[in-house]
Amino acid sequence: MQMGLSQANIALEARHAMSLTDAVGAEVAVLKGHVWLTTDGDLRDIFLAPGEVHAIGRGGLTLINAVEPSVLHVQAPRPAQPRWKRWLMKAWDALAAAGEARARARIKRGIHQWL
Repeated sequence: MQMGLSQANIALEARHAMSLTDAVGAEVAVLKGHVWLTTDGDLRDIFLAPGEVHAIGRGGLTLINAVEPSVLHVQAPRPAQPRWKRWLMKAWDALAAAGEARARARIKRGIHQWL
């Protein structure tokens, strides 16, 4: 089944599984129970307990198997911001920091007029 959700809580019975396809960047958090997770091309077997989170680091097929009755929270990957937007945010942060530093310096000198 294909779902177009940004996040979901999913209940799995013991020994039941679900799959995610091309979910690189998605996060799987265990709210209740224990799960076993494996991703195509990744030799690791990942076991998650309640409160633990795993970010899927590869594309391809990811299988999530419930070792016992479990509840998962799956968060879809956040889309990457375009390069221009990241640059603009950095420039804005630098200008805001410079303005704050200038205001602090004026207050420290006792100059309360804003020219």
